[in-house]
Amino acid sequence: MTFTQAVSSGLHRYLDFRTRSSRSEYWWWSVFSLLMGLATSTFDLLIGVAILNGISSLVLFIPGVAVAVRRLHDINRSGWWFLIAFTVIGIVLLIYWYIQPGTRGANKYGADPLQSPTGPDFEGIIVGPSYQSGVGYCGSCGTALEPDANFCRSCGSAIWPD
Repeated sequence: MTFTQAVSSGLHRYLDFRTRSSRSEYWWWSVFSLLMGLATSTFDLLIGVAILNGISSLVLFIPGVAVAVRRLHDINRSGWWFLIAFTVIGIVLLIYWYIQPGTRGANKYGADPLQSPTGPDFEGIIVGPSYQSGVGYCGSCGTALEPDANFCRSCGSAIWPD
């Protein structure tokens, strides 16, 4: 997921506390929130009134919590674990969980956000016959994949190993 896709997803799914979000969506949303905070703080300093940073923090708070809860769902943990952020050790544990890869395939919170929704057995990669020496093609755009690729260089889709 790209930066703009993550921001768009975070804003469009601002009340979605039931499904899953990928690592890239979570971390791009975190970068966006940080950049917004820096920009609004700087602008507040320039105009001499501390109002924009407060407004942007309020606007981004619920979507930020929603993305964090969906990220916990992606590693098959309850969103209630987010409440441990109010403890010092809890912040460390949450960061550790947020950097972990998500559960492959569907879990009790929904479908894998990195898989294409084309079918339950679709893995995002089309592998050619064995005589083609393991050459694979992206299931999203059809581009030939490099050996041991994790993402398609053309469209950015995640590639899952067998």
